Formats: sequence, structure tokens, C-alpha cells
Amino acid sequence: MANTSGGKDAIAWGALVGSVCVLKKRWTIRDLVDFEALLGRGDAVEVDDGVIRDSVKGLEGASARRAGMLAWLEERCRGGGYEGMGEVWASGRFVVGVLVVVFMFLAGVGVMTGLLDRERMGFNIPMVLGVAVGLQILVLVGAALVWLVRGRFTKGLGIVPKLLGWLVGKIGGAGKMEWWRVLRLEGGKGWEALGWNLVRLTQVGAVTFSVGLMAGLLGCIWFLEVGFFWESTTPEWMAARLHEVTGFLSFPWAGVWPEAVPSMGAVIAAQDGDKGAENGGVWYLFLFAAIFFWGLLPRLLLWGFAVMKERAAMGALDFQAKRHRELWREMMGTRRVDVSEAPVDGVLVLDVGGTGLKEESLRGFLLRRLRVNPGEWYEVGVWDEKGEEAARKSIRNAPAGVVFLAEGWALSPPRMAALHRQVRSLAGVDVMIYFLVANAGVNGGPVAPKAEEEGIWRDFVDGLADAGSEIYFYEDEYK
Repeated sequence: MANTSGGKDAIAWGALVGSVCVLKKRWTIRDLVDFEALLGRGDAVEVDDGVIRDSVKGLEGASARRAGMLAWLEERCRGGGYEGMGEVWASGRFVVGVLVVVFMFLAGVGVMTGLLDRERMGFNIPMVLGVAVGLQILVLVGAALVWLVRGRFTKGLGIVPKLLGWLVGKIGGAGKMEWWRVLRLEGGKGWEALGWNLVRLTQVGAVTFSVGLMAGLLGCIWFLEVGFFWESTTPEWMAARLHEVTGFLSFPWAGVWPEAVPSMGAVIAAQDGDKGAENGGVWYLFLFAAIFFWGLLPRLLLWGFAVMKERAAMGALDFQAKRHRELWREMMGTRRVDVSEAPVDGVLVLDVGGTGLKEESLRGFLLRRLRVNPGEWYEVGVWDEKGEEAARKSIRNAPAGVVFLAEGWALSPPRMAALHRQVRSLAGVDVMIYFLVANAGVNGGPVAPKAEEEGIWRDFVDGLADAGSEIYFYEDEYK
């Protein structure tokens, strides 16, 4: 009888790996570019409802949006008929990255070999330190200062994104880069992620420049007989200052690598350009270490920091722009019934302004359409002190959700925004807030709001930019 345990194990292992891959699926820059480019086209394409439902099951707020939007993107791309702007961006960035790496490496080699004094066949130590180490430190300090005061000079630095936009336009072709303009104007996490992605590219260039400096120095030492010297009209003062500078720069490795720390004797000997092995050895080791610790290593750390920040920004995409919320409502408007396995229990209903609508008349709509089960019910704006305190206590107890019940004609944006902020501060960022708009009919029961009222309410909720807030309009079919 054949042994099938190995095959079963392989199938089980494959299923496990597949599930892990699904769990680890996350947004990338390429996905973001594809998504914005597709959304900008505005053509309606049907996607598999089942895939969307499965992707958002058990999720709410920004997490549900990220999963649902990514599932929508994958379904759209799977359908074909799309040129793949994400692929264009990734390919263009790769080509630019290769060119930057090659250019910066050759630039580093050229700078170091250019610092060699051909007549004396030696390196002027202060000059090498100033160019190979000092300038890199100044660039880092300058970048840090620009980062700290970036908010004050946003308009002045606007030329940077414009230049990047021109470059991206050249990569992608004219008329195809609307997604770049939209992301730049809106800002947000998408633009932040793109920015950190470009920061990564600059740091890779800086790393290869330092590698080029070290390669140029190594090549001169291997293939030429070179020495290290310094000269000054005030030799005693210069020797003391050079010793202090080298002592400061060698602080990171002095305890574990003393051979790469020039002594005062080595500093004095270098004044005459001594090419002896003892003098030359300590200086080239010192220069290698200085370029690594003060040029290459900080750039590697910044590259890692940029990677971390880019992933954090991509993981915090909230899709709160108006076009995103419109797509989300289109995707989830009639499907929410199928998303949750059961209604969420214990939501707090706040009747804004006292609509007069009763819990019994809206319970069916709340259960079947919003998939929430009303718990406590309070009126907002007509509270007495006891009622207001009771409502605040209920909100602090972190209910399963909060429903704002309001009539379509009764929107006061400042008042409703203040109420939203108050509830959000009390309930926390993880609690869903549902805006339910329903007018009171002549018989006291709920009726659907007017179309113009729906548009005004949608714009208001979109303007809140709260991933944990959704708006629903009463529909007569749920009577």
C-alpha cells in the first residue's frame, strides 16, 4: 500500500505557507502607484464581490480599507487592459538607482584620486579629512536642520517635488503621471511613503560615494607608493589641532582598534611626508575608519530608517480622500450585510438634536444594514446634566460602536464636527462611528433623505478624514 503521509504533509505545508503569505500581504509603492493610476482613469469595472467580502471580513476602519482596496486593485489588474504604471515607476526607479550607484561610486573614486598630490605622491591629511569626512558631516547636519525647519520653508522647497515630478514624467511618459500630481497635492501617507522611498535612493548614492572614496584610497595604496603629509606656517599649532581632530574622529573605534588611532608622534612625523610603513600604516587605517564611521555608517543607518518609515507610512494608509471614500462606499455599500458574521452588539445611539425617531422603527435597519445592535439610546443637544453624564460614561466604556442619528436637513457642520471630536476623544481611535441620516416622516417613522442632503452629508463626513467613521442613509426598503 502506497505511503501517502508525505503527500499530505506537503499539501498541509503548502496550505500553511499560502495562508502566511496572505496574512503578510501588504501595500507596496508599486501597488500605490497602480491604485492611484487606475482610480484616476474613472472607468467602472466589475470586480469579484466574494474576494472583496473575504478581504475585509472581521476588519473595521483603516484596516478594512487597506485590505479591501488592495483586493480591489488585484482584481482590477487581474482583469487586464491596464498598462501597469506601478511597473513603469519600479522599472524607472531601478534604472535611476543603478545610474546613481555607478555615478556616485565613480565620483568617490575620482574625488579620492584627485586629492593625491602628484608631485609629492602623497595625500594632504587635512584636505582629505575635510573633503572625505568633513563635507559629509556638514551635509548630514544641513539635512538635519532642513528637516527640523521644513514646515517654515515648504514653499521654498517646493522646487524639489516639482523636479521629481518632471523626472517621473520623463520615466512614465507625458499625460500618464496624474497620480503623482494628486499624491503631491494631497500629501498624506501615500506622499510620505513616496518621499521616504526617494530618501532611500539618496542614501544608497551616499553609501556608494563613501565606498568609492575607500576604493580610491585603497587603489592608490596598492598600486602607488604614496605617503601622508600636512603643512602649515604654524606647525606647532597645526600639530596640536590635527591631533585633537583625529582623536575626536577616532573616538568610535579607539578602544577596540588602537592601531587606527594616530598618536602625536605620527602627527609630527607626517609633517615631513614620511612614507615609512609605520607612519603610512596608521594614517591609511585611520582614514579608512573615519570614512566608514562618519560617512558610510550614518548613511546606512539613515537608509534603514527610511525603509522603516516607508513601511510604516504604507502600513498607515487610511484612504480618506474623497475619491477613496466614494470608491469604498461603492464597494461596500450593498455588501456590508455579507461582511460580518453577526451584528455587533452594544452600540451607543446618539440622537442628534432629538429627531423623534424611535428605536423600534430603526432597529431593523441597524441590524440588517449597518450590522450593529443598538444598546443604549440618548438624545444629544437636548440633554439634561444627568443624561449628558450618562452618555459620556457609556462612551468611555468603549462600546462596540457609536451611531450618530440625524436628520438630513439638520446638519450644522461646526456643531457636528465638535460632537465628533468629543466622542472620538472619549471613545478612542479604535471605536467605529456610524453616521445614520434619516428624516422623520409625517407619521413619525423614518424616511430616506433627499439626494441633495445625502451629498452634503457625504462631503461633511469625507472632510472629517476619520478612517473609523462611515455614513449610511436610511432606505425605505428596510421599513
